[in-house]
Amino acid sequence: MKNTDAIDLIHKWTQALLAERDEERSRLQLLLQDTSLKSRRAEGVTWSPVSVVRAEYAFGGAKWSLECGSGGGTEGAFRAGSAVLLTPIGSHAEVQEWGTWPARVVKMRGLAMEVLLEGEGPEGVAIQHLKWTVDARADERSFQAMAHALNHWLNTEDPELRRYRDLGLGLPGALPAQGDPSGEVGHDHSDSWTVMPVTDPSLNQQQANAVRLITSGGPVTLVHGPPGTGKTRTLVAAIQNLVDGGCKVLAAAPSNMAVDVLVERLSLNGLEVVRMGHPMRVQEHVLNRTLDALVEGDSDHGQVVALRRRAAQVQREADRYVRNFGPEERKARQLARSEARSLRRDADDMEGYLADRWLARAQVVCATLVGCDDTRLRDLKFDVVVVDEASQALPPATLIAMRRAPRLVLCGDPCQLPPTVKSQGGKVLEQTMLERGLLNAIPAVMLEVQHRMHADIMSAGNEHFYGGSLRAHPSVSDRKLDGLPPWLWVDTAGCGFNEDKLSESGSVRNVEEADFVVARASEWLDLHPGMTLGIVAPYAAQVECLTSSWQRAVQEGRVSGASEVTIHTVDGFQGQERDGMLVSLTRSNSEGRIGFLAESRRIHVAQTRARMACMLVGDSATLCQDPYLAWLVEWAQHHGCYDSAWSWLT
Repeated sequence: MKNTDAIDLIHKWTQALLAERDEERSRLQLLLQDTSLKSRRAEGVTWSPVSVVRAEYAFGGAKWSLECGSGGGTEGAFRAGSAVLLTPIGSHAEVQEWGTWPARVVKMRGLAMEVLLEGEGPEGVAIQHLKWTVDARADERSFQAMAHALNHWLNTEDPELRRYRDLGLGLPGALPAQGDPSGEVGHDHSDSWTVMPVTDPSLNQQQANAVRLITSGGPVTLVHGPPGTGKTRTLVAAIQNLVDGGCKVLAAAPSNMAVDVLVERLSLNGLEVVRMGHPMRVQEHVLNRTLDALVEGDSDHGQVVALRRRAAQVQREADRYVRNFGPEERKARQLARSEARSLRRDADDMEGYLADRWLARAQVVCATLVGCDDTRLRDLKFDVVVVDEASQALPPATLIAMRRAPRLVLCGDPCQLPPTVKSQGGKVLEQTMLERGLLNAIPAVMLEVQHRMHADIMSAGNEHFYGGSLRAHPSVSDRKLDGLPPWLWVDTAGCGFNEDKLSESGSVRNVEEADFVVARASEWLDLHPGMTLGIVAPYAAQVECLTSSWQRAVQEGRVSGASEVTIHTVDGFQGQERDGMLVSLTRSNSEGRIGFLAESRRIHVAQTRARMACMLVGDSATLCQDPYLAWLVEWAQHHGCYDSAWSWLT
């Protein structure tokens, strides 16, 4: 293999990443520059006017509490972690005087938010007498982190690092030739730790094989975990083995939710875990493992609190009103403000020291892939980086994590939805490093026993995506809900359930189909009031339709408002599971347009969320224009899993 193969691929990814960044910038620019203030408020990208009700200093910069007046914006428009820009409202001279301030949302509640400014912010009490505008801004931080990783792996000169890179990229030529013992992938690379035996008796054969491969395998190893096969459980067992053998592990995933799952499971195993990331992006049950919480609970954190209190006191004294303000008073104020800044820096330094101490003692550090670029991790030495949900990860994001350790483990299922790509020029990023590795024979184990679904729910996807290699565990293979078929396609062809497209968003809905699906949900819950139920659709507009129909059903007493029902897009539901799933496929038109449904993995994800009952509702006359959907309808008919909506309508 020539080094140019890796360089060409990284160049393609770099261009695709730039296309993604430009798409995001353009979208926001159109909204912010070419749209009226009223429309921007309605779109949820602007609050104006906004008042500063409190300003204080925290680790990393100034923290402001903001309130938006009635009519100044949409409640909850921004989410924790969103990048925003604060601009004072006033003349050009006032804007120049006070400056514009990039910030990040810390907390959201209705028309109130807390933001952390990038820097100490403007000084003085006058900021609380000004009105401000808060605009959404493109979050360049993740793009910059990915760009730095691409640049690092593009320019690395070390031969071992190049080989490691090429294996991670899934380049066929990176695999050593047969009979080359010095570079054989899969031989014992564990010189710096002890390889522990797999002792967990609850693991099945493939799970135990995956643990062995991870703990004693080569520089890059893969775990292919189809839905319900226990891939996270397997990763936790492998990480436990690595730690028992003396490894320090970095565990990462593309999303905060997936990282929190790892934190919870690893903590339950008794491991010393530190969770990187802002607490507002972390689920409450693992907040105590965040670096912030650990530092604040440290016995030495009182020194930080004392320094910050002293800084705040000095700042108040500097900003107090003075009737006769002359040169001496100005000099005294400057000195006091300088002292306050110095005290805040001392507090930051002390807090940074405590953070480093907690990270040094951690056995496992958990972070999102972009979070692996945190400056506090750059000098830490990890032995292995493990990436869960790797089939959802943009390749440049995976490369960030790969920089942190000499061994990489990728775990996921490329037969589920790929990472989100918004631009046409970014399409090359949809093929993940996990998928490339599986296609190019990087050492891998596939988990073959699923513990989630009735065998009928699994069957179609198993045949189409996994070549029939999946098996349902005996504990779930026949588990079903009385009176409900485990898997059923309900055909709405000829029922007059026609789609329409919303002019403002371009999203698609099908009102009659939404009502039909909610009626089926009502029947299911009448039969099994305690069941958990998911209702999904490929389009946001259809989700709104389903939600409205459900709310009407609750108001009219047709269903209980206490029922455990989740309504979401298919993409938003990935990673979850319910007792039953109802899937509204939405599309019904004479032209055979199917949009998002052309991605067969979207259907696969939708149906494999179900444990005991799954119903797909859709118009075969439209949907069967797609080869996969035509195959799926034929499969349903052949296996007695097909019915017409007319069975209910008549």
